[in-house]
Amino acid sequence: MTASAATLAGGRRRPDWLTPMIFLLPACILYLVFSFMPTLSVIRYSFTNWDGISPAKTWIGFQNYRQLFSDSIFWESFRNTCWWAAIIVVVNVGFGLVLAALLSRVGRGRALIQTAITVPIVLAPVTVAVIWRWMYQPYGVINELLRDIGLNSIAAPWLGSPALVLPALALAHCWSSIGLSVMIFIAGLQAVDEDLYDAARIDGANRYQLFRYVTLPALKPITAVVFILTLTSAFKSFDLVWSTTQGGPIRSSEILATYMYKRGALQNEYGYGSAISVALLLIVTAVTAFYMNFQERRER
Repeated sequence: MTASAATLAGGRRRPDWLTPMIFLLPACILYLVFSFMPTLSVIRYSFTNWDGISPAKTWIGFQNYRQLFSDSIFWESFRNTCWWAAIIVVVNVGFGLVLAALLSRVGRGRALIQTAITVPIVLAPVTVAVIWRWMYQPYGVINELLRDIGLNSIAAPWLGSPALVLPALALAHCWSSIGLSVMIFIAGLQAVDEDLYDAARIDGANRYQLFRYVTLPALKPITAVVFILTLTSAFKSFDLVWSTTQGGPIRSSEILATYMYKRGALQNEYGYGSAISVALLLIVTAVTAFYMNFQERRER
């Protein structure tokens, strides 16, 4: 035993790992009860034919998963989800990093700007949906502003156009979530060693080169964290889309989360809905694992 081990009654020493495990135990119990066990239940339900009401759950094996491969709406929702996630990740990670770099150079008014960026984070997704649904109306704020500045040709029925509805909703999601990315990047920028910048300036590096060859490499771990958080948030999105379009028009904004809800909760096909949720879980896990593996190979 090490000298740091605490002494118990009777002269016995407490192992070093016991103290942190005691503090981790409540969190582990909560995770087990409210996350791990429900996930196992969903996986189990995905192999059954269950309406969500009857106590009888008929075991049908992989039939729900075989149905997924022939379900055209599932694949349409999958494509929409990929576009949805791609837009949100590019904006939150790419633009969030640029915005954080610019804010780190701001002196006066920096706290006010950061507050304005982070306020939407605390808003409920339903509130965000109400705000942007009002702004996207044919005679809402966005179209009226475009008409006032002479861009009447750009004004459009944002939530009624199959081509525009998904990017429009993704923009609303980015508005409500980019503040978290910016704050994480700002914290990462503050941790970058200033001596690295000084050495690069001595070698004649300009601002772009400082950002490209000093800031970006130093923020690789932070970028990985922001990417994973943004990706999981995008794939889990439901409230915003459901509160605005419910997947319309003509399923143009139908994502896996809304399709899962329709098949499971509204059509009482909980087995099939569970299979969609498991597929969503596997997709997020696969993309995250691929990205982490890609990052590790780049760092070698």
